[in-house]
This record gives sequence, structure tokens and C-alpha cells, in this order.
Amino acid sequence: MTEGVTKRMITAEYIKQRAKELGAAVVGIGKIWDEPDKRRDPYMILPKAKCVLGFGFPVPRGLYKAMEENRQFYTYTTEGVKYIDDEFAEIFLFKIGNLIENEGYDACLQRAVPGLRVKGDKTTNPEVGDTFELISDPVEDGKPAPDVIIDFGKAAVACGIGEMGLNGKIIAKGHGPYMRYAFIITDMPLECDEPLTEQLCDKCGECIKACPGGAVSEDGLDTWQCSVYYKGAHKSNVFMRDDFLLGNPEREAIINGEKRFDAESARAIYPELKKFLPTFKGYAPCLCGKKCDIACYKHLKEIGKI
Repeated sequence: MTEGVTKRMITAEYIKQRAKELGAAVVGIGKIWDEPDKRRDPYMILPKAKCVLGFGFPVPRGLYKAMEENRQFYTYTTEGVKYIDDEFAEIFLFKIGNLIENEGYDACLQRAVPGLRVKGDKTTNPEVGDTFELISDPVEDGKPAPDVIIDFGKAAVACGIGEMGLNGKIIAKGHGPYMRYAFIITDMPLECDEPLTEQLCDKCGECIKACPGGAVSEDGLDTWQCSVYYKGAHKSNVFMRDDFLLGNPEREAIINGEKRFDAESARAIYPELKKFLPTFKGYAPCLCGKKCDIACYKHLKEIGKI
């Protein structure tokens, strides 16, 4: 080291400061949680991990407002989902990751993987055309089948930045559901925040009442039901024409949100839903208008949590 030059000390506070300068609205650093499912275990990604860094990026409220008023839908998909996850979050993660690795530590960047599910996970993601369940086998005994995908909900709680709500979305402290997330698993020893203990979702049921497809219940989110109505199979969809499912004996039950869908029946109706609005590089248009998120946000504002 050059004489007279002091080596910069990278602290948890410094990383949080840089993260907020780079666009994160919420930042937290958490201890690696006890994960019984090795397919989601951070230690299976980085065996010497010390902590996980969590970052939340706000989705502009105006994108939700435009959908709520039936004025514009494609911008939520392109700017609120695709751009944040595929471009902004990736650049952000590389910058914070380089900051960590320049100090001699490892940074395993964790962004959303909307089209993939770990082996055995039969759920889907309504934001994409469909999901692919990984079916590879473990390389040796005691290891999970690749690929390992961490649980973002558990990671958010560990970092103290949010919790999973009834409608399957992470609710952030002070921001509600209008957020996207990314994480970094690292072996850099950093001061950790306390895990979230405050209950942010009070199970008010507003999201249950708001969903046009009945995809949310007291038991949580039915992802296959959600995927069908997210893509527009409901009568409040402004792009629906009179000839939608014409001749289908279940048409009225479907558009009224009364039919229950599973993986097979949901995939069978997907081709009909592609007729509403073009998709964007693998992402499905949000034609439910995220009514569950809007109802959640309004409730949290009313009770003073935002």
C-alpha cells in the first residue's frame, strides 16, 4: 500500500449508503436463516456465506394509477416489471457486487428468476407466459438438485426489509407492495440488522375482495388461478371482446372468476389470453391491473403503515 494512503474500510453503513445512492429505496443486511429445504439454502450457493444483503426498488405509483383508471397497461409490464428486474436490478447488483469483490470477498448476485422453479415446485408466476420446473438430479449425495433458488420472502424477513403478504407479494416497511427485490449472498463479514418481527400484513382481506379471479384466499395465493386472471380472463378486462371464448360452455364462469384453474387447465387457456395484448420478451401483460396490490397499498395508507 502506498505510504500515506489509508485503505478504505467497507462497512455495512457504507454499503447501505451506496445502495441508496444507486437507487434502492430499502436496504437491509441479514444473517443467513435456517433453511431446511436445500434447494433454497443460501449455503448451497456460497458455503462460507456470512450474510445476505437485501434491496428493494420502488415501482412508480403512477403505473398502478394508470391501470386502476384503465388508461394504460403496458408500462407496468415494461417499466415496472421487466426493466427493474432485467436491467436496472442487474446493473445495480453488479455495482454493489464489485464493491464487495474489490475487497477480496465473494458476492453471489440473486435477481428474480420468473420463469424457473426448483425441482418439485409446482407453482407458476403470473408475470410470465409459463414457468419451467427444473428436473436435474443432485451431483452427489447431500446436495440439492440444481439450480438453487433462494426464497425471496424469507430473505426479506432476514434482512428486516419486508414480509410476504396474503396475496403472495412482499410488503416493504414504509412502502407497501409497490416494490421489486434483489439480494446478494456474501462471505464479507458485515454488521447485520435484526430480522423483521413487525407484522406488516394484518390479513385485512382487501386483496381477497379485490382479485377479479378469486385467486387470493385466507390460505394465501393460488398461483395458477392468479396466472389466468392476471393475463385477463375476467369481465373487467378492457381488452376483452364479445367473441372471447365464444362457444365455450364455461365462458360465463370463467369471466366471472368462478371457475377454478389448475396447472393443466390454466395452460390450456393461455393461448386464448395471448390475443388481448402483445407480451414483452417473455413477460405477460398485467390485465388484472394488480388490483390486489392497489387494495393493499390503500389499506396500509389508511392505517398509517405507509
